[in-house]
Amino acid sequence: MVIKNLHFLSLILVSLVSFSTSFTPSDNYLLNCGSHTNTSLYNRLFLADSTKPGLSFLSKDRSIPLKNQNPPPNTSTLYHTARVFTSSSGYKFNIMENGTHLVRFHFSPFVAQGFDLTSANFSVLVNGVLILTSSHLNYKYNNDSVLKEYILEIDGNVVSIVFIPVNESSFGFVNAIEVFSAPKDFIIDDGVRLISGDGSKEFKKLSSQVLETIHRINVGGSQLTPFNDTLWRTWIPDDDYLALKSTAKRVSTSQPPYYQVGCASREIGPDGVYMTAQEMNRENSTLDARFNITWNFPVGSSGAQYLVRLHFCDIVSLAVNLLYFNVYLNGYLAYGDLDLSSMTTHVLASPVYLDFVVDSDVSGVVQVSVGPSVLSTTTKINAILNGAEIMKMVNQESSQTGSKKKAIWVLVGSIVGGLVGLCMVVVLLAVLATKCRKKKPKPRRAESAGWTPIRVYGGSSHSRMSEVTVHGSPGPNGYFALRFPFAEIQSATNNFDQNLMIGSGGFGLVYKGVLRDNIKVAVKRVLCARPAVDTLLTREQVNLAEWAMEWHKKGMLQQIIDPHLVGQIKPSSLKKFGETAEKCLAEYGVDRPTMGDVLWNLEYALQLQETGQQREPHEDSNNDAPELPTPGIVPGAPSINIRTEGEDVNPTSDTSTTKLFSQLINNEGR
Repeated sequence: MVIKNLHFLSLILVSLVSFSTSFTPSDNYLLNCGSHTNTSLYNRLFLADSTKPGLSFLSKDRSIPLKNQNPPPNTSTLYHTARVFTSSSGYKFNIMENGTHLVRFHFSPFVAQGFDLTSANFSVLVNGVLILTSSHLNYKYNNDSVLKEYILEIDGNVVSIVFIPVNESSFGFVNAIEVFSAPKDFIIDDGVRLISGDGSKEFKKLSSQVLETIHRINVGGSQLTPFNDTLWRTWIPDDDYLALKSTAKRVSTSQPPYYQVGCASREIGPDGVYMTAQEMNRENSTLDARFNITWNFPVGSSGAQYLVRLHFCDIVSLAVNLLYFNVYLNGYLAYGDLDLSSMTTHVLASPVYLDFVVDSDVSGVVQVSVGPSVLSTTTKINAILNGAEIMKMVNQESSQTGSKKKAIWVLVGSIVGGLVGLCMVVVLLAVLATKCRKKKPKPRRAESAGWTPIRVYGGSSHSRMSEVTVHGSPGPNGYFALRFPFAEIQSATNNFDQNLMIGSGGFGLVYKGVLRDNIKVAVKRVLCARPAVDTLLTREQVNLAEWAMEWHKKGMLQQIIDPHLVGQIKPSSLKKFGETAEKCLAEYGVDRPTMGDVLWNLEYALQLQETGQQREPHEDSNNDAPELPTPGIVPGAPSINIRTEGEDVNPTSDTSTTKLFSQLINNEGR
């Protein structure tokens, strides 16, 4: 009984804390249009616009209040009335604080007093910007209600809303209007990235855009009503948008999220969004170990840009720094190796969000995918998503009622601007004529369900994001003089696809790959197939170096190698490899070999593997043996060997190993 009471008191305390910190907008106008009485919806009071004080917001021009005499049952009284505009007219609201505001229009058509509201034909302007036409009101059935939400920046002291019928015989209408200020950090400009086939680049001045909300999704959860949201939003489930339901598995927690300053707040997303998610369904045996979860969100029109806001909260990990995954938009990598704990103060269940901008295409769909990162361990492969919002950037078409004088100045400015622009184009062409005209290769699309990483394009958080782009070209020594990030190699080999395996070489399997310039290469993979440190393994296996040395001392180093390599490595070669690693782990630096010694011994180990050469007798004694002669200065060692097309690629040999190691001596490095 005591425990139950304590639990009840804790719930009350959480509720009181949430209530005391709830958002209160500086500007907050709610109108019940066409009505003589106030009404409430989700504990919010909508003032009647036919009586004071609501009447003071209405323009003096001609408009007609309507009332539905036969409203359908179980509908809000907010939709029992409407105001009809037979000529250009609307409302004006005084603004106390400039900044981002939300403007919502409620439409629920009915027939009354000779007006059939479903036949209304009109446009809506907000501060001179055309944001809505009646053709956008897609009613699913009779008596259906539609809510249109817009997010825009207000830099004046008035919000003017005008309803304009398309002709003299047309009219416009609205049932209710909301105008209220958003939190200061609701839309910010820093860190937003534009993701497209040309890569990832900074998107500037997001806050100056007019945004129309298209989708607001509670991923992995149920519908959330405005009653559960501090900004009175509705979040719907993601089931209808999953491309392949078998790839996803719902996950939830009963613990409220841990909000941190500088990350997501309750106004960015409510508790219910961050307490549920979809994760990779690794229990589905019909899927490969690595795959993406994909959602397809229809947006209708092509040629527009969309803000994609993704919500994350790690409710699946047992410890920090264990969950790494990639985020894809329209098939392009938007954020690689996302580690949610590094975006917070290294705590779990702390909400964050990422903002991206994408272009729509002829498919009329914005596609969102999450999938495992190359940093994911084989036992900790996962990816999650908690919420998603898709917002269309509305074309800022101003009203056509401007004065002739303004039009003349616009015409003059256009002519002058055109001449200046023409001069700039001529100069630009002259400059470009001296530049290389080689076209920058475009990244490839990733598959929806199958996991196919692509070239590395960094995405963004609003404060923590850097861009990493890989577009290398052969150096003076061909591809031997380049550094190849592991992600690039995975892309070339389709994540070491078994169908691309062409054999086995020293210390690993050999895969066929294709680099960015369609150069075919042979790629040989790492020895133990696990990270150097894995905190989720048993205590003695956490540190790979310590674990390997234990088996090396027992003469059983083969116990830790990749299962795919078992029986393929010659004992003499493996022993030499282990001896080299042991020397590198000496307690005192003076006892450790130089990098040149390490590389030379590794080459020797490979020779033992490939040629079947036996170790010298003194090497199998307990005394320290001299190593091969030390080469010149070596800047570093690669973890993956690469051979380009044209070289000998025998599946069971690696005859160009010496050539490869000799390239490491080159000061240009790899």
